[in-house]
Amino acid sequence: MKRALSIILAAAMSAAVFSGCNDENVSKYIPDGNISNITTDSTADSNSTAPDTGIPQKETEALDTVVTDYKYDFWSNYLDLYVITDKYIYFQGIYSSDGAGGDYYQDYKIDLQTGEMIPLCNVPDCLHSFTDTGCESFIPAAAIGDKCYARKRTGINESNKIIDESGNVVFENKFASDFALKYAEQTMEEYDSERKKYDEDDVKYNIGFLADEKNLYITGYNYIYAYDIETKQTTEPLIIDEEFPCSLLGADMDNKRVYFSNEVFEVFMADMANQTVTKVYDGQIFDLKGYNGKIYYARFLPRDPEDPEAPYKAQIFESDPDFTNEKMLIDGCANFFNIKDDKIFYSDPLNGEENQQRMLYSYDMNTGESKELFAVEGLARVITAPHIDRIFVMGHHTDNTGISTVSNTTIISFRPDGSDVWTNEVKNQEGLY
Repeated sequence: MKRALSIILAAAMSAAVFSGCNDENVSKYIPDGNISNITTDSTADSNSTAPDTGIPQKETEALDTVVTDYKYDFWSNYLDLYVITDKYIYFQGIYSSDGAGGDYYQDYKIDLQTGEMIPLCNVPDCLHSFTDTGCESFIPAAAIGDKCYARKRTGINESNKIIDESGNVVFENKFASDFALKYAEQTMEEYDSERKKYDEDDVKYNIGFLADEKNLYITGYNYIYAYDIETKQTTEPLIIDEEFPCSLLGADMDNKRVYFSNEVFEVFMADMANQTVTKVYDGQIFDLKGYNGKIYYARFLPRDPEDPEAPYKAQIFESDPDFTNEKMLIDGCANFFNIKDDKIFYSDPLNGEENQQRMLYSYDMNTGESKELFAVEGLARVITAPHIDRIFVMGHHTDNTGISTVSNTTIISFRPDGSDVWTNEVKNQEGLY
């Protein structure tokens, strides 16, 4: 069975391209003044703007993140939509709505010390879409040291370029495998009504990228290669699969291993140190991460055919890098998770209910025990990195008055032990829409 393919970062790009045809429902610039820092404690009055998440909040005015031993952000990938340097955490596509049919997106960076949320685009009324050539925003994808590497938010013909936060072009991909050229041609034919206004060459070199301490790893439809940012030299491209397009699953960049999945759910490991590609698994997996020489990943449980409304439940596994010695650690959870200080942070599965309260947990790898932390509304994407002492969770809060519905992204942060909770909710400004 053919699945809906998420080519490396192409899903985000395609959504932006198509949404440009309906500008009233895509993002506008949200001024910094619209961000409400929620610093109340559990005794806050009923007029508090904090979402009712049941979080035992503590008064705090800043994140005060401890940053240690930082070289590069090696966990972030196109599924995560965030990047963490030693100074900022970059979020892509923070969402809010106005209650009148308008959906708004803005990219932000959060100061890891002060907690200030800083919009990446300051152009008034900017839609942050491919049609806004003056947009200052970008799609963060990797970080080395204090530098954030990204792709431009606007212009499909810029998708083969890597830029830094200042907009300077760091690298331009000129390579496309034979398969990539053929696949791009087929894709253009399939979506001709939307893509015919773009030159064919502009969509042939869509790229995603990862990083280690000195390389950017360029990924395309079915290949990967390394670019040394100091010497500006590239390795020969490694072809992942000759028959099917591949999507990025995750990586263990400390050990130079990158994992891909193709359309028929075959999993491949690209060993960048030895320049080899090996098929390592048959089956659909999600959100793979490397940690201490092992890999961790999620698989969905089979759904009950008699209960189509049942939530998607996943299991989280640990195995050796080649998928041997597999061991199930967590049963019946959401398929996105993260790892920090020998603990796996995960949540209950999402059942589609509005403002669903999902419990957030930490699983101790040493004891095998899970601990409840607190409830989170909405998606509950767990975000962290080895070099910071904080966990971030992205949730979603909806207010339905019966007349209009307003939805906003909520960001929650806490220490790995669940203490020192910080909350921030993105809101629109009346009159912007």
